[in-house]
Amino acid sequence: MSLQKILAPAAFAALGITSGAHAQSSLQLYGVIDIAAGSFQNSYLSTDDNPRATKVDGNAMITSYFGMRGTEDLGGGLKAGFVLESFLRPDVGASGRSGADVFWGRNAHVWLQSDLGKLTVGRQGTLLFTNTLSYNPLGSAFGLSPAIRLTFGAFGNDKTDSGFSNTISYNTPNLGGFTGAVQVQFGEDATKAEGTTYALSAAYTAGPFSIGGAWQSAKSAEAPKANFNEGEKQTFGMLGVSYDAGFAKLFAQYGEFGNRGFSGASRIDTKLYTLGASVPVTKSGSVLVAYGESQEEAVEGGVTPDTDHSIFTLAYTHSLSKRTTLYAAYMMDKEDPDGVKYKTGHTYMVGVRHAF
Repeated sequence: MSLQKILAPAAFAALGITSGAHAQSSLQLYGVIDIAAGSFQNSYLSTDDNPRATKVDGNAMITSYFGMRGTEDLGGGLKAGFVLESFLRPDVGASGRSGADVFWGRNAHVWLQSDLGKLTVGRQGTLLFTNTLSYNPLGSAFGLSPAIRLTFGAFGNDKTDSGFSNTISYNTPNLGGFTGAVQVQFGEDATKAEGTTYALSAAYTAGPFSIGGAWQSAKSAEAPKANFNEGEKQTFGMLGVSYDAGFAKLFAQYGEFGNRGFSGASRIDTKLYTLGASVPVTKSGSVLVAYGESQEEAVEGGVTPDTDHSIFTLAYTHSLSKRTTLYAAYMMDKEDPDGVKYKTGHTYMVGVRHAF
């Protein structure tokens, strides 16, 4: 008997959800641990006395997590399942991406699927996040991907999160290369300050070419992002394309944020673009290169200076096996607010990513 078959029922028993676990057609424990060591530096004010840190840090190439999922075949082409996933910080042994995360912050939902598509209810990744990671060579790398850092990262302008709670989504089946989805997040705020968030996405893939876009109109958010106040709304759209030319897979993205009803530093609009490539150099190794730039512009009444923020990343990944990958990376982070002198940050790291 495999270790997974022994541990999975034990994990469910510990969580107090043994009823029905034995009826699953499949049950799986899985996850990824990502950890790196290096010298880390973001762009910083010229008056900053301590801008660089040499450290061991987690989640540069992918945010570490563990999870469990199950699927049941209901017959007649209908299936049901669940997903529970929790972020973690392997460098300090803590849960969540930060202390503000709920425990099952990555995913916590149930789903039904048939030939007509898939319906998912609960906490889940946003359509915009999925679109953004799909059209850049560094995927969901919060530590290294210009596309992710300039949108969902600590220096990005997305005011929701990479995941939505209280959400219902529907994904179409693959229709000759076309897929689409719609997502609704309910604000569930008794004061009515937070409203309903809507999102749409569509993609088309034909051979080596793929194009996809996503858009959302957000009126609500949960931790670690701040709640919306009454009258605040953010629209966010992203379009991406990729082409696998054989010698390299090429990527490009363009996105726009529009903030309305916010005050102070949040009264900004943002445009951004990214370019990138994944170049296989050996059977097991690839060079990843990406550049992204966001352009922030204060709207009437805003106090944030117009700012250009650019990020360049060069990385090499080497697969030791299907589950274990080594990587080395360099990242340049440059921020130029009007009238404020910033210095460029340079980050160097080596890391390992292990899936189980």
